[in-house]
Amino acid sequence: MKKIPTGYTLNECPPVGESIPLSLQQIVVLVFNVLPVPLLIGSGVGLSAAEITILVAGCLLVTGIATIIQTIGFGPVGARLPIPLECSFVFVAPGIALGSQYGLAVYTGACLVGSIVTVVLWTAFHKQLSNIFKPYITGSVVTALGLSLCGVGIGYCAGGDGSADYGDPINLFLAAGTIIIMLALNHYGRKNFLSKASPLIAIVIMSCVAAAFDKLDLSGIASEPWLRAPQPLHFGLEFELGPTVTITVLCFFALVELMGDQATAAMLAQNRLADSKETRGGILAQGIGSILSTLFNNVPVISGSANIGLCGVSGVTSRYITAIAGVVVALCGLCPKLCAVFSAIPEPVLGGVALTAFGTILVSGMTVIMSSKLTPRTTTIVGASLAVGIGFSMTANALAAFPFWVSTILSGVPGTAITAVVLSLILREDKGEKAEAVNQ
Repeated sequence: MKKIPTGYTLNECPPVGESIPLSLQQIVVLVFNVLPVPLLIGSGVGLSAAEITILVAGCLLVTGIATIIQTIGFGPVGARLPIPLECSFVFVAPGIALGSQYGLAVYTGACLVGSIVTVVLWTAFHKQLSNIFKPYITGSVVTALGLSLCGVGIGYCAGGDGSADYGDPINLFLAAGTIIIMLALNHYGRKNFLSKASPLIAIVIMSCVAAAFDKLDLSGIASEPWLRAPQPLHFGLEFELGPTVTITVLCFFALVELMGDQATAAMLAQNRLADSKETRGGILAQGIGSILSTLFNNVPVISGSANIGLCGVSGVTSRYITAIAGVVVALCGLCPKLCAVFSAIPEPVLGGVALTAFGTILVSGMTVIMSSKLTPRTTTIVGASLAVGIGFSMTANALAAFPFWVSTILSGVPGTAITAVVLSLILREDKGEKAEAVNQ
C-alpha cells in the first residue's frame, strides 16, 4: 500500500478516493448519535409513527446544514474547525417532560426563544463571557461531558438501553472486537491509510461478525422511501414562561460545552486552544443552527463530541471531511433509505467506536485543564465543579424533592459549568495568581 501522511490537518482536503471512506466513518457516528433524539422525544410524548418520521427527517436535515455552516463558515459565522453540530441529547429529558405537560408547540416555542436569547447574549457580551469561561472551566465541562458519555458508550456496547438482549455477552464481544481492531490498525498501520480509516474498517468487519450471530437487521432498508420532504413547524408554535426559562438556561450552557469542544478540536488539530475569532464564529453557527432546528420541529443543536473524539482516534482533523459528512447527513434527511443503511449498524459495534471516541474527549478535557497552571484556587474549583456535576448525574434521586428544572441544570455538564463559574466569581484571583497567569 502506498505510504501517505499519518493524518490530514485542519485545512487539508484529502483526495476524493480517501475522502469518501474517511467521511463515511464520521457520517456513521453522526447519524447514530442524532437518530435517538427525535425517536426518544417522539415516543416519549406519544407521537404516531408518521409524526416521528417528520421529526427524524427534520433532525437529519438540520444537523447536516448546521455542520456545513460550522465547518466551512460563511463570513463571521462558523468556527471553521472539525466540529459537527447535532440535535442534542441534553434536551431529550426536558423535551419529554415539557412536551408531555405543555405540548410540542410550547416546547418548540421555548427552544426557539432560548436559542435566540442565547445567541444574542453571547454575541453582545462575547468578550466579557469569554473572560469568565477560563480554560480550566471549559476543560472541566469537557471532562464532565467525557465522563458522562462513557456511560452512554457502555450502554451502546451492551446492546442499547431498553433492548431485549441488553448485556448479552455477544454484544460485549462485538464491542470489544471493534475496539481491538481499531487499536491494532492504529498501532500497526499508523503510517498508512489503515490508521485513519480504522473506525470504518472495524465497523464493517464486526458488522459482518454480528450478522453471523443474527444481530444485523437489514430488513428496514427496503421499506423506506427514497424521498421525503421536511415539514417545518408541523406541531405549531406557542409560548409559556416556565418552559422558556428552563430551555434558555440549557441553551446558554450548551454554548459553554461548545467552547470546551472548540478547545478540544483546536488541541487535536493544531495543539492549541481556539482563538477568539473561532469561538465567536462557532457560537454564531450554533445559534443559527439551533434556530433553524426549532423551525424544523427539533431541539437546539450542540457540538458533536463523539465525532470530535473520532478525529483524535483516526488522526484526521480536516474540517472538509466533517463538512462532507454534513452534506450526506442533510441528504439523509431528504432520503430516508440512506439513513436506514446507517441505522442498521448494530449498536454494540458502534458502541465500541463511541466508547473509544468518548475516552478521547475525556483525555482532551484533562489536557485543556492542564493547559492552565493549576493553583490551589483553580484546583478547588475544578474538583468541586466536577464533583457536583458528575455526582448529581450519578444520583439523580438526590434532587427528587426539587422541581424538574433544578435537577436539569445541576446534573452533568450544566451542573459542572454553573458550579465552576459561580466559584470562580466568588473565589477571586489574588495578585500572585494573576501575575503567574500573565507569565505563562
